[in-house]
Amino acid sequence: MRTPLAVLACSLLACSSAAPSPAGQVSVILSALAGESQPFLRALGGRVDRSADSVYCSGVVEGALGRHPVVVVTTGTGGDNAGPCMQEILHGYGNRVREVIWSGIAGLSPAIGGLVDPSTGALRPDPRPVILGDVCVGVMTWSYDLHFSSVDDWRVAAEASGNLNDPRGGWWEMKSTSASGVVGFENVQQYVLADRALADEILAAAAAVRLARPTGRTLDEVKRFFSDAQIREPRVFDYRVCGGEVAANEFFHSAVQDRLARQYIASLIRSSGFAGSLVTENEVIAVAGMEGASWMSVVARWASKKGTRIGMALVRAGSNYDHQPLLPNGRPAPDATGHVPTAMEDILIGFSDDGSVLAVENAAAVVLMTFARR
Repeated sequence: MRTPLAVLACSLLACSSAAPSPAGQVSVILSALAGESQPFLRALGGRVDRSADSVYCSGVVEGALGRHPVVVVTTGTGGDNAGPCMQEILHGYGNRVREVIWSGIAGLSPAIGGLVDPSTGALRPDPRPVILGDVCVGVMTWSYDLHFSSVDDWRVAAEASGNLNDPRGGWWEMKSTSASGVVGFENVQQYVLADRALADEILAAAAAVRLARPTGRTLDEVKRFFSDAQIREPRVFDYRVCGGEVAANEFFHSAVQDRLARQYIASLIRSSGFAGSLVTENEVIAVAGMEGASWMSVVARWASKKGTRIGMALVRAGSNYDHQPLLPNGRPAPDATGHVPTAMEDILIGFSDDGSVLAVENAAAVVLMTFARR
């Protein structure tokens, strides 16, 4: 008979009803996919695999990074997996959880502020490139799916304005951390803001990391968007630029959705006070993931109910872009045969094993350096 994870958690840390000391706390590293967890499992000392005792997580492995107790958790893909898995981990390790760090891959805006000039809908003449392998260290997440209402409203607004990349119409405005003001969604966690302390520590550690550059198919994908002269070394963006994760089980892939996601992130950065009050969609990038809104809302609710503080941070590296290349007029660019790929066709063109491996290693390198410096 299997012993519940809640009981087995005591093997890593002595069980006690008393408040834990800092030395008795554990760090949780989350990833969606087994491949994203591999860099941490390779570095983990004293490994004890508890995966068979978990009901909701794909993988749970206890151990240590240096002298720091760590649980490496693979949640499975999407919010439907990440939320229940995070609940199980909190019930299993309870008040011993010091922090939760997400490490993994993501789709990124092709450029800071987007490729499209919002006033004209045309391609910017001087885009600020985002390079695959770039890393975002974020402290917030936005439930993107909640805000989508009607494709027809979106289409009508675009036709009325003459701007193909105008996302007006069919979208709910941000109201509060819960969706108050959106009928029937009053109890939905709309967005989550975490404390910046953990992200600041990760950003300081990132300064000592040399990120890997795109090669192979990943470099080819970057070159679909940018000239050789525009391609630079991968870098780390902080939460004033990337904010965090625009979380959606929808794998969105269009310049319109990228722009909308940047509007959401800019509004959240402004309201958080983490950056200047004039931050707009033109100064940020969107980080497209699937899990952030789910697991972060679970941690936030747990901490609020228990009267405790749990650090949270999102570390996502770009494995692909969140929309296709564009013509100067802002329309999707055709391929060499003259065919304009559908969104799904373009995802298959731009998403590669090379990009995934690059993003996994760059995100993990930043997180591992954080523990190495403690």
